[in-house]
Amino acid sequence: MPEVELKLASTAGDLRQLEQALLNMSGDRPTERTTLTSTYYDTAAGKLKRKGLVLQVQKHSGKYVQTVNREDARGKAPLARSNWEDVIEGERPDLRAPNSSSHLPEALDEGELRARFTTIIQRTLFVLEPDGSTQIAGAVDEGEIRTVGGERSEPICEVGLQLKRGHPAALYGTGLRLLEIAPLRIEMRSEAERGCRLLEGPTIKPQAQYSLPFDLKPDMTVEESLQQIGDVCLTLLLRNELAALADVADGVHQMRVAVRRLRSVVTTMRRMLPPEQYEWVTRELKWLADLLGPARNWDVFLSSLLVPVRSALLSGQHLDGLCRVAEQERRSAHERANAAIRLPRYTTTLLRLSQWFASRSWRDQPVSEQSALLMAPIGTLAPSLVGRQYKKVKKAAGRFDELTVQQHHKFRIVVKRLRYTIEFVRDLFDTDKVSEFLRRLKPLQDDLGYANDIRVANELLADLHVSDDAMAIARAAGVVCGWHDRGLADLDRKLRRHVGKFRQAQPFW
Repeated sequence: MPEVELKLASTAGDLRQLEQALLNMSGDRPTERTTLTSTYYDTAAGKLKRKGLVLQVQKHSGKYVQTVNREDARGKAPLARSNWEDVIEGERPDLRAPNSSSHLPEALDEGELRARFTTIIQRTLFVLEPDGSTQIAGAVDEGEIRTVGGERSEPICEVGLQLKRGHPAALYGTGLRLLEIAPLRIEMRSEAERGCRLLEGPTIKPQAQYSLPFDLKPDMTVEESLQQIGDVCLTLLLRNELAALADVADGVHQMRVAVRRLRSVVTTMRRMLPPEQYEWVTRELKWLADLLGPARNWDVFLSSLLVPVRSALLSGQHLDGLCRVAEQERRSAHERANAAIRLPRYTTTLLRLSQWFASRSWRDQPVSEQSALLMAPIGTLAPSLVGRQYKKVKKAAGRFDELTVQQHHKFRIVVKRLRYTIEFVRDLFDTDKVSEFLRRLKPLQDDLGYANDIRVANELLADLHVSDDAMAIARAAGVVCGWHDRGLADLDRKLRRHVGKFRQAQPFW
């Protein structure tokens, strides 16, 4: 089983309690305290960062150790990294060091390198052995990151846990125990990432991360594939937190996409999972989706529905009052989402989901024909997983003319689930055939999504309660809804056309 790491962000005021808790968990074994000073180097133009490389020189116990990291954004929490290091003579990088420097760009000149930022960390190390077969390395880090020149700095207050041997459930269980002591949050960023962010300054907002590869292989078991998909989705969710907290609309959207993908893969494999575990996981994922939903809905209304109406009207100022109120609602929804992301329950949910995937908790069930499928190669089972979702879509498409508004909503969900299932396993099939199938599926999904956006907008505007200019805002809301509702007739014709094209699509599985 791969090594599992967990990094939890804290505050300086809670570190002493967390240290004591780890000391208690260690059975009062002696702790080790050390000071680590690391200086990170790059060119003025950021040549190493663009290549995904990190160069640092760390002073520890009177020695200088040069390390080159190749950071992999696809990694699990905190990150999967490749490391190469050498002991060197001084505090400046040595481009002749055999292990680390061989992984730097050949054209790099030592004169180009500049110290960019430094971390100074007081680290306390613990060894935890919850049982005879499990060992966890614990660390409490307190210090700061400071840009060279001292213009900007931020504190480092973290607890790190690394599973050395044993079951991952013990590591996440330790994290959950610590969460009972202090309101910790999962920290995905390395010190290098945080330092680069510090260099950019507060005016540069974090960017949303849009996708990560699933990298499934035909000979992987179904449960290995489920675990990998879960890891990727949770990584995407966590990596978009900063953007969401900074009020970046796509940050919230990509967090919701990650949650929807998780719900989709769990639903797709429902028959192989213990019923009580399926119910718990889907309940927690629904909670995550619900806390992000209102912020995303108002983002969509303002950017996708209100803007085109305002552009089309000769006198767009008639919508100014509605724009103002909608923006207030949007900000309020984002504030509620941000507050929820900072709740201990949010961290608890993510730790428990991470624990579920990492420890493959679904194995705790009687052996049956369905549960045995978890041990089958994903390459063998993938056609039936896609085919099962395809049949649901094709059945609904065959009676599209008879669908009610509510059934249209359900149709959109099964179309989206088919799309996500294909995304999970697309590497197992012919690339061109998958692309051709998706070329027919995507317009159908987009049109159903637009129709759903209009439905949600009508609900949002119907629930608006304003005291100032209520009549004018109500009229403006009617104009926006009416403008889009009139377009539904054209959309309906497009939908019928796209349904027809989808029904002619050739299955690639």
